[in-house]
Amino acid sequence: MIRNQLMRSIADCTAQAAQRLRTKIDQARTAQELWMLRNDAFQIISQQHNQSIAAERINALIQSFDGWLEPKQLVRIK
Repeated sequence: MIRNQLMRSIADCTAQAAQRLRTKIDQARTAQELWMLRNDAFQIISQQHNQSIAAERINALIQSFDGWLEPKQLVRIK
C-alpha cells in the first residue's frame, strides 16, 4: 500500500529522474526506505509541477506511513 501510494504521487512525472525513483521504490524493502525516498519524490514533483503541489502530495502520504514509523518521523512539509 505505501509503495503504491508513493508511486501514485509521481505517476504524472515524466523525467528520467522519475523513472530512476520508480526503480528505487520497487527495490525498497522497508517502510523506512520508502520514507527516505519522499525527498526525491518531492524534488521530482516540484520540477514537474511546483513546490505547493509537491508538498500536498508528500503530506498526503503521511497517513500511509502511520503505524510503520515512529510518530516523530512523520513530519509534514510546509
